[in-house]
Amino acid sequence: MSENEDYESCEDNDQNRKRPPLLGTEMREATLPDGSQAVIVVQAGTSQAEVDEKASRLHRATPEPK
Repeated sequence: MSENEDYESCEDNDQNRKRPPLLGTEMREATLPDGSQAVIVVQAGTSQAEVDEKASRLHRATPEPK
């Protein structure tokens, strides 16, 4: 079974989108390199250092608003 096959299909704002199941995940607060805080969804049991690193990577990959 591929990773995408275990996603459930749902209707959201009249669009068919796939979303991951929430079981086994948790919302965690992360500190970004600039000192700001963010909340991201990670697998349950993820270490805080890894949560901060994942949030930092997401922050770097996000384009600056114009």
